[in-house]
Order: sequence, then structure tokens, then C-alpha cells
Amino acid sequence: MKREATVVQHKGKLCALIVRSEACGDCHACDFGKKEMMYYPLPTGNFKEGDKVEIEISDRALGKATLIAYGLPLLCMLLGLTLGTLIFKAEWAQALTALIALLIGWIIIRVTEKKRGKSNTYACRAQKIETE
Repeated sequence: MKREATVVQHKGKLCALIVRSEACGDCHACDFGKKEMMYYPLPTGNFKEGDKVEIEISDRALGKATLIAYGLPLLCMLLGLTLGTLIFKAEWAQALTALIALLIGWIIIRVTEKKRGKSNTYACRAQKIETE
């Protein structure tokens, strides 16, 4: 996934200012979707304020983030449904167990979000866009 950004000065360092796209607004799986605007620290290079750069998150990191964001809650819900089916005869209790497990999956994602955010940051790379 690629995003176009502008090089700006932020807290004394050159950073790429990334404006979140509409598609990333609901996901929150990687760094691009967490905030309206994000400052991504640029590696050393020939960047100057006002340059246009392209920030790219690797396909592997994007796949991992997607799997965590959607797969973990789904897996928890299916495990909860299976457990509810084994324990309860009433369908409402089985459904409630599945929903509680889904909530647990979502809580796990939120609790571990800060740790995952650090690893996603290093999966990105910046490249200057050549203008004619």
C-alpha cells in the first residue's frame, strides 16, 4: 500500500505528513489508519521541506495487520460459538458466548495495539517522488 505525503518540519525533524485516506478510516490495523494526519519520521537522505514523497508499507506488514484486525476477532467468535454450543443448549446463550468471545478478541487487539504499532512503523519506507 502506498501513500503520497509532503515533507514538513515537525518537532525539529523532517517528517512526511500523511493524510489518512477515507478507505483507512475504519480499519485502524496499521499506522496509516489510526489518526487523521500522521507524521512519519524520514530516514536520512536528500529530503527537504515541501518535497513530495511516497510512503509504502510492505505487503507482508499490511497482510499481517489485516489478519490481526479481522482474523483474530473472527477466530475468537468462532471459538466462542463452539464453546457455547458444547456448554449450552439454548441458542441465545450460544450466541451470547460467541459475542462475548468476539469482544474479547477486540479487547486483545486494543491492548496489544501499542506494541504492534512500533513494529509496523519499521515496515514502511519512504521514496522521493521526482517532479518534472
